[in-house]
Amino acid sequence: MSFVKSFKLCGMLAFIILLTLHFSENSKAEFVKDFDCIPQAIKTPAQKGLKIVGEMSEFDPCNASVEFYRPDNIKSPPIIIIAHGGGGKRDAINITREFQKLGFATLIFDAYEMNGIPLGRIGNAYRQMMILKTTYAAYEWTLTRKDVDTSKIYFYGISNGASVVINIAGMVDSKHVRGVIAEAPTTTGIGYPNEITIPIKIIFGKLDDLGAKPGQNRWEIRDPCKISVFFDFAPNGTAQTCNSKTKDKNKKSISSMDWVKTVVKKQNTFIEVEFIDDMAHGAFIRELKIDTRDFGQGLIGWSLGGTNKSRTKMLDAISGFIEKQNTS
Repeated sequence: MSFVKSFKLCGMLAFIILLTLHFSENSKAEFVKDFDCIPQAIKTPAQKGLKIVGEMSEFDPCNASVEFYRPDNIKSPPIIIIAHGGGGKRDAINITREFQKLGFATLIFDAYEMNGIPLGRIGNAYRQMMILKTTYAAYEWTLTRKDVDTSKIYFYGISNGASVVINIAGMVDSKHVRGVIAEAPTTTGIGYPNEITIPIKIIFGKLDDLGAKPGQNRWEIRDPCKISVFFDFAPNGTAQTCNSKTKDKNKKSISSMDWVKTVVKKQNTFIEVEFIDDMAHGAFIRELKIDTRDFGQGLIGWSLGGTNKSRTKMLDAISGFIEKQNTS
């Protein structure tokens, strides 16, 4: 009996020690909030139908949506800048927390909130315009920070944000940016760049059919050019010859996979594409749900989420990609 009590006591002490270590480790991190504000970065565009008109905002670190996190047990941690998807910041919160557990500083924000635009029905192109302009300005702000390693910047984007970070790969300096992770991008919107200078990891769930016609997957989408828009802030790209002003009304956008084959890869850069089992659109958005929607133009896929196993595999794939860039 005394042996059993001693065993239980030892087990309890071990648990308390582990718990203490866990909280000690978590305490060595902080959400930084003391910033010099940039109020002039905030503009006041307006929504007209599915369009956003007027000058769009850049990045103000004092906006209420901004979360800048850094582990303070690392003097100069690498940082991941997160570009959310069509659902706003909430689309990327869960995976942001996972990046933090892996020891990265993170910067996440809501581009819609930064522009004063409520979440609602907005055209893909205009979502991407707001996210791109704010994300690029957030990158420029990050370069001024002394508390992160500005030679180890990464970008992660989901859905519309994935399309944005693919464009970012044609805009930023490889002296600062090591890689871009794009989960479930689409060429529909502002298109993709003609050239990239940053390595890209593209990830699709094998069950991702979001926005695709029945029987298709997301990476096969080729939408009519009329629903894409040329955005002069983005790098030269596919939307220059495939947009709402294209005369040939039957012309369609290039698919994501065809773009991977044809894009010019400069500075010995590359693109990796990985397809993950038991995963649809946005592995960390919700539990896996296979679904369809009809917004008045016919049935399309609307499958979301992933399983725990698929989320683990995706994080392993991202970690492997980042490790490869850190040792190159």
